[in-house]
Amino acid sequence: MQRNNFGGNIRVHPQSMYTPASEQEVLEILDRHHGQRIRCVGRLHSWSRAVECNDVLLDLRRLNQVDPIADGESLLASAGAGCQIKHLLSELERLRNWTLPSLGLITEQTVAGAVSTGTHGSGKNSMSQYVVSVRIAHYDSASGKATVTEISSGDALRAARCSLGCLGVILSVKMKCRPCYNVEEAFHEHERLADVIAAEDRYPLQQFFLVPWRWTYMSQYRRETERPASKTAWLYHWYRYLTIDISMLLAILLIVRVLGIDAVIRFMFRRIIPAFVIRDWHVVSSSSSQLVMEHEQFRHIELEVFVQKSDLESAMSFVRQTLCIAAGTDNAIDESYREQLVSVGLETQLNEVSGIYCHHFPICIRKVLQDDTLISMASPAESESQEDSAQAWYAITFTCYSGSRDQAAFHKLGSFLTHSMAALFAARPHWGKLGYLQPDKLRALYPQFEVFQECCQTFDPDGLFQNDWTSELLRNNR
Repeated sequence: MQRNNFGGNIRVHPQSMYTPASEQEVLEILDRHHGQRIRCVGRLHSWSRAVECNDVLLDLRRLNQVDPIADGESLLASAGAGCQIKHLLSELERLRNWTLPSLGLITEQTVAGAVSTGTHGSGKNSMSQYVVSVRIAHYDSASGKATVTEISSGDALRAARCSLGCLGVILSVKMKCRPCYNVEEAFHEHERLADVIAAEDRYPLQQFFLVPWRWTYMSQYRRETERPASKTAWLYHWYRYLTIDISMLLAILLIVRVLGIDAVIRFMFRRIIPAFVIRDWHVVSSSSSQLVMEHEQFRHIELEVFVQKSDLESAMSFVRQTLCIAAGTDNAIDESYREQLVSVGLETQLNEVSGIYCHHFPICIRKVLQDDTLISMASPAESESQEDSAQAWYAITFTCYSGSRDQAAFHKLGSFLTHSMAALFAARPHWGKLGYLQPDKLRALYPQFEVFQECCQTFDPDGLFQNDWTSELLRNNR
């Protein structure tokens, strides 16, 4: 049996696969396969090796219950691990007129998958931050029998909020909710990154895009508002779906997969793609409509790295120069960057990507507030969280729509970007997307990684909920 992920870059070949419908079924499966490695999948909307499995695979899609809970002043919801985010949103709105405090770019993922890899939106914390407890199935250390533990405090909870599936089988997650609210949105184009950042005070939920070959920033101004939904909201959403999510992508696919002419790609982004975007059309609608896009319509692969705010401007300058070198439109990089690349042994890799790849999709940048987790990408950069001085993180996403046969150049460029940006800016790769760093370099990016290792050792001392990749990542090298 074989399962492929959304991007087509990972193929899962388990010996056994189950789709349990209850916690009791999960426990019975664990007891039946004690001693074998067990991994879980949701909707396989990940490009990461975290989904790989050779032994026992659990597809948790049938664990999809949604139970809203009013606990005093707190609004909470318990959601089954396999519940898709879009189903959770619709049920919360239908049952209580509630929603989630933070939403990612898409809602296809399952609750457990989104939490386990640090899925995030823009302007708030990642979804993991709002998790108050997690129910996991694992093996009792004394009896060796499968059991259920609810994690609700301390380092164990901080580990469970982004666990990569390494504590055990997540059965359900209890998350904070809030009443439904509206968001105002409008597109605006900026010449300078500084102007985009300056707009954060007025539009704290904004996300923005670096348009390659035009080299301007297209911002989606976004802010919460008490104003009612606009009368034209329906028209705006059809425009955004048909024009940006469908037509623009079809144009990119035509140029990239059919024509494959770099000069045409660059011309399209300088002159044609910007024409798809209507500027300064301010529209108010529900947060679940405004904050989500239909990014999953066409198969693609993604690389995403996180840098802190203090490094963002330098990181984006480095990205622009690297993309120009990769496309062969320039062969020089700032001397300060070159000196740093030489010092970490990456100058040769920069030369190797010269002229191999013309980037063909806007680079999405989203602000993520610091999380109270151990290893989510927005977890503290220091061993102890400093609330007053905590910097926001910015996720920088590189998307490739090349056909599977033409993705080798993107992987080579992605490997260089990941290694160089980790060395120059301590950039952290997204756990759920393409990853190229070796385990020792990944561990070094997280000051509390040893605490995470200890939590995994407590709940899974024999490494039965790991695969080869997570096993190497969690290897104790002290």
